Amino acid sequence: MRRSLAALTLLSVLTVAAASGQAAPTALPTVPTVQGGQLEVVHRFFGHMPVGVTLNSQGRVFVSYPTWEDKVPFSIAEIVDGREVPYPNVAINTMNPGLRASTFVGVQGLLVDGKDRLWVLDTGTINLGPVVSQDAAKLVGIDTRTNQVVKTIRFPANVVLPNTYLNDLRIDLRQGADGVAYIVDSGAKSGGGLIMVDLASGRSWRKLTGDATVLPTPQFVPYVEGQALFQRPRGGPATFLGFGADSLAISPDGATLYYAPTASRRLYAVPTAALRDETLSDAAVKAQVKDLGEKGAADGLAEDTLGRIYITNYEQSALTRRLPTGEFQTLARDPRLIWPDTLALHGGYLYVINNQLNRQGGYHFGQDLRVKPYTLMRLKVDAQPVILK
Repeated sequence: MRRSLAALTLLSVLTVAAASGQAAPTALPTVPTVQGGQLEVVHRFFGHMPVGVTLNSQGRVFVSYPTWEDKVPFSIAEIVDGREVPYPNVAINTMNPGLRASTFVGVQGLLVDGKDRLWVLDTGTINLGPVVSQDAAKLVGIDTRTNQVVKTIRFPANVVLPNTYLNDLRIDLRQGADGVAYIVDSGAKSGGGLIMVDLASGRSWRKLTGDATVLPTPQFVPYVEGQALFQRPRGGPATFLGFGADSLAISPDGATLYYAPTASRRLYAVPTAALRDETLSDAAVKAQVKDLGEKGAADGLAEDTLGRIYITNYEQSALTRRLPTGEFQTLARDPRLIWPDTLALHGGYLYVINNQLNRQGGYHFGQDLRVKPYTLMRLKVDAQPVILK
């Protein structure tokens, strides 16, 4: 008769206990798990590749498209009745070399704050190259109630460096006169780092430039779809991934910022008070950084009001959740999750962009292996987003 592993294990425990004279346990301890959820497709993308996603308080969905290998007819779209509509208008989405300060060049991160303003990170770069001009990199605020641009913040040369790549952001409206934005610079050639912006004045500053926690793990090799992933440009040679600190999450009280390089399996935390203190040296900030250990290889983080961190595990085609205790739960594994990217929580759902980033030509000697459509998916979860207002 075949016996399950659990039954055989229990039999072994009972035998050892009997031999030692100890009382036999009545049952094996159980490990708490989360039943894998059912992912549903919200939208299919048949055009250029999406990366970022966020929702406002009314459930309107906004998506970003970086200027990488694809032609990008628009950088920001709102999903309306199954269509991708350039947002907030066509003009700002039409890149104009003479109007780089007021049109989108290469958008990456985006986030809706507690005032329903959509904040858009324009990297000012094309295909992950250097910033094309100092005024091209910017943080643009759009009031989603009026669909009008309400603020544009540009960065000085000592904050956005020539090889800076503005990637992700979190906002705390309780700090300063109009809030503070925390932004991650994932450009390894710039040294990476964290950038803070006072939204009222537009003043910005950097911390942790060049620190090991914001840089790729040396010789990092992830396995995606069963294959080792290297940067393999047309003509070669193959090199290790150069993605630095990429995704961010923030604690429910706004006191802690979490960050993680994409080319890494580790998660780090730093007090936001240390980041906001412009007088504090990088060494003093570094002394307060905590290494929270491994979390898997990820390209997206999100947070909920219970202090749990949501993670896109691109090696496992999975969505996981880190508990405040440091334990992990697998929320879903699905073969359709081919490079799950940005996450967003809204209305009891976890949204995720699934964009096949690993299949781009830059990783296959110029051969584009992506198969459209890309997808926006969502998973029912017992969680609400952190909105600091």
